[in-house]
Amino acid sequence: MSPCFQAQWCKAMNGGQLIFKMLLKDNKKDDFRRMFCEYYPKLVRFAVQLTGDADEGRDVVADVMEKAWERFDLLRPADRGSWLYMCVRNACINRLKHIKTENCAAAELAEVTKADAESEYRDHERLLSRVEAVAEGLGEPARSIVRLCYYEHLTRRQAAERLGISYDTVKKHIAKALKLLREAVGKETNYER
Repeated sequence: MSPCFQAQWCKAMNGGQLIFKMLLKDNKKDDFRRMFCEYYPKLVRFAVQLTGDADEGRDVVADVMEKAWERFDLLRPADRGSWLYMCVRNACINRLKHIKTENCAAAELAEVTKADAESEYRDHERLLSRVEAVAEGLGEPARSIVRLCYYEHLTRRQAAERLGISYDTVKKHIAKALKLLREAVGKETNYER
């Protein structure tokens, strides 16, 4: 086996078992080896030009050479070169279309996700504005209790101590404030508990 054939075939097929299949038939093997040595470097250059990626180009040519081995008996010697170039061109076009489709799908997914996140953010901001408006409309001491417990994150006991009122009064005012908030938010979002 020529060094040219061994080195390039092993690179193309990553040392796979196709080498052993190929060695089974001597005449076919010799003809294929000659064809491979003649066309492999040219086909790789051609595929790299089409895909713009050396690894992708070698993968395409390896796939085409595997097809060529499987169909080698059916290929007329005069047609082999044009058949190889045609297969490489078509395989490159198919891969580029596949990559383009994947990129388009990824871009569409990113756009939809972004739009969805922006929509959810706007809805959330609108809801927060409504809650703040309702909280500001509460009378005293309910407004101060809501501010201390939900904006300053104090416990109900801490809010009661700071305002100098009983814990039970804080609980009562929070319950009334939450009821008003649920009603106001429920009307706006059509959500009722």
